[in-house]
Amino acid sequence: MSKSIKYITFVFIVFFSLNSSAQFYSQENTNEAKDMVAICNSFTFLELYKSDKGIIPKGYTKRFTSGVFGMDNKYQIYQTKTKAVINLRGSTTKKISWMENIYSAMVPAKGQIKIEQEAFDYNFTSNEDAGVHAGYALGIAFLAKDVINNIKSLNYDGIYDITITGHSQGGALAILLRAYLENLPKDVISEKNKFKTYAFAHPKVGNKVFVEAYTSSFEKGTSYSIVNVKDFIPRMPLSQNEHKKMPTTESLSKLIFDKSYSAKDAAIGTLGKMFGSTIDGLVNYTSESALKEISKKVGEIKMPNYLEGEDYAEMGNRIELMPFVYPKILKDPEILKNDSLTEYHKMNDQGVFEDESVYKSEPTLFQHKTYNYYTGFLKKFYPKEYDNLELKYLPENL
Repeated sequence: MSKSIKYITFVFIVFFSLNSSAQFYSQENTNEAKDMVAICNSFTFLELYKSDKGIIPKGYTKRFTSGVFGMDNKYQIYQTKTKAVINLRGSTTKKISWMENIYSAMVPAKGQIKIEQEAFDYNFTSNEDAGVHAGYALGIAFLAKDVINNIKSLNYDGIYDITITGHSQGGALAILLRAYLENLPKDVISEKNKFKTYAFAHPKVGNKVFVEAYTSSFEKGTSYSIVNVKDFIPRMPLSQNEHKKMPTTESLSKLIFDKSYSAKDAAIGTLGKMFGSTIDGLVNYTSESALKEISKKVGEIKMPNYLEGEDYAEMGNRIELMPFVYPKILKDPEILKNDSLTEYHKMNDQGVFEDESVYKSEPTLFQHKTYNYYTGFLKKFYPKEYDNLELKYLPENL
């Protein structure tokens, strides 16, 4: 082999390794991830159809559904004979739920949060340079006590293998909950507990130091970040480089806290701008405004001092799904009944109109929807199951 060919081969290998996503460590991981993304759909199915029986995998039974904590957070526990799953709910339509996302200042990964003068000591990693998302750290502060009590209940029944999962905000909380549980003092929960994490479509939760500490702390095959490459939510909060590319806009605080501006508007129109800013000061100012809104609902909160100049980083062990294909849906189905219109709007050999304007546009959050993650996962890893799937899209997502 010539030197030039060796060099080209070397460059190709390096390029590929830097730009390819991770792979599952074992087939067991792939099977578990399929079950977890199905279970993540429980809250969606319960909200839309009042039942999640059509999506929960065989062998799993619901053991527990929590009440609502803090910023509209909630979780479920499913179990088999030998294992349990903690499924954390993602963002809801309530304003306080979106404040948890928007509260994106970075705090030390080890510290203390006070809620109504009650101290919550947390340790996501002991590395002093590690930082995490303030809103999600606060979310864990509200959830932790109840989750620990339920883990002890599982242990009492002989269950120590526990998987933590969630979609979107629920995925971010799953990562921090795992980090919190793994770093508890030894006498809080049994050392027999073995945790795994499958986080789907989640925003970033910490800086590079946190990500490296988290990834290196656990055994291979016990933690995965699964994202759709076209979903913009996993890019949030934006890094400093991405901040610099954004144009200066009107006051973010007005955009976020204007009473006429709904959570839905935030989700579909300007989420990126709300999560990202051009300078740390603006991020912290916006976060302080979010904290004030949260405090109105849950009581006085004292947070650790914010870290300055810290960039959020993507989690390791990142499994990438291909973009979800939005179906061709005619704006006006009557066009098919009008010969003159079908003659005017020409079709290709596949029966698709060449004029894209006759079709509905893809909704902004289509690439983020929980059920699309389920079907997208099947399409990539279990194509036969995908082909046999009766419901490839939820009508409500279209």
